[in-house]
Amino acid sequence: MWTTVQIVLGLLGVLLIFGAEKLSIPTLGYAGMACFGLTSMAIGWEAIITRRLVLGSRRRGSRQTYTGLPAILQGIQFNLLGIFFLGVSGFIYLNNDSIGRDIFLQFVRRPGLPLVVIGLLFLMQAGIVILGFQELNEGPRWIVVMNLAISRLLPGIILVVLGLGAMGLGLLDMVAPALFDEMGGGFLEVLYGVK
Repeated sequence: MWTTVQIVLGLLGVLLIFGAEKLSIPTLGYAGMACFGLTSMAIGWEAIITRRLVLGSRRRGSRQTYTGLPAILQGIQFNLLGIFFLGVSGFIYLNNDSIGRDIFLQFVRRPGLPLVVIGLLFLMQAGIVILGFQELNEGPRWIVVMNLAISRLLPGIILVVLGLGAMGLGLLDMVAPALFDEMGGGFLEVLYGVK
């Protein structure tokens, strides 16, 4: 059932975007982008509910099977990506550039919330990288240990540090904005000429 929904939404999105290009009807393109968002959310909900997510292809040797917590974290990320696509298509459809610009400028002035969200995404990705996918645990023991040390723990630790740093800066901006600006938090305001 999940696969059917994903295929139908994905094909509908491609057809709508293709139709928007050929028929010069921009509204179809926005609907196509929304379908891609719904496809991403369908993939995410399948991963969360079934606690299993398979990415890649067995034929090409790039198959990655996530189970348990990594699958749930991947599902959350797919849902956030879907919400992003839906939001962008909605803003473009409403043709209300001033709302999007106002939101962007507010995030430039006070980047606390985006920093916390980015930090959470980094921490989720760190959990996915450290826990890994099933295929990493197959093969000779020394290769499994080498994969754990080099391709999982090291990037995972880097992602944890980046995630905690982004969350810390975001929370500092939310709790003590004056201190955040004194520490250089006003850099984006200077960069974009926002007061």
